[in-house]
Amino acid sequence: MLSDKDRKRHEHMAEKGKVFGFVVQYEILYDNKWMPVIRYDTAHGYAHKDLTNPDGSSEKIFIGITDFNEALLMADKDINENWGRYKERYFRRIKK
Repeated sequence: MLSDKDRKRHEHMAEKGKVFGFVVQYEILYDNKWMPVIRYDTAHGYAHKDLTNPDGSSEKIFIGITDFNEALLMADKDINENWGRYKERYFRRIKK
């Protein structure tokens, strides 16, 4: 938990110290539901991030790191350091 309304989910699969897949996701509690805000993963065979909007749409961004160990460390660090900025971005995009 990052706060009472913010959390980070982190899961990775590794063998002999080599990461072969991961998910790192920042979520906010909004309207009594956990909503994804940013997600780093390897679901399509490469490391990328998805920026999610309140309407459910998302933007996929290739992060340019092919080593999954390095990409996982970067993703975890980015969310730890910038979750507040991602939260502000998400709330700015809520249609009132």
